[in-house]
Amino acid sequence: MATATFQWTIEPYEAQGNLWIKWSTNAPFRAQQGQIHVYETSYFPSNPQDKTKKWSWDDQNNHNWNTGLPWGTNWYCAYIAEKPSNGPYAYVVQTITTKAMGPDIARVVEAI
Repeated sequence: MATATFQWTIEPYEAQGNLWIKWSTNAPFRAQQGQIHVYETSYFPSNPQDKTKKWSWDDQNNHNWNTGLPWGTNWYCAYIAEKPSNGPYAYVVQTITTKAMGPDIARVVEAI
């Protein structure tokens, strides 16, 4: 029996002072009800659909989404999907924005 391994990625980045997120996969199929989330907390909630500040379906925005949120460090971002069909959501990929990803514009604006 043949097996295959697939990978999903998300990459937050700064553009025009905002938090943008792009995502991709090498799978020939979409994650089950896949969603991209930005959380309003400084942790990943145990339920991936809780404490969300902004979210998008993974088949929208041409896989490159301007969240409209100001760029800054410590944005908790995730790609989530249903585990079994119509089942609970689970994290596929998680990431947190850092200074290494771009200037901390939101912090600079707050300091002024």
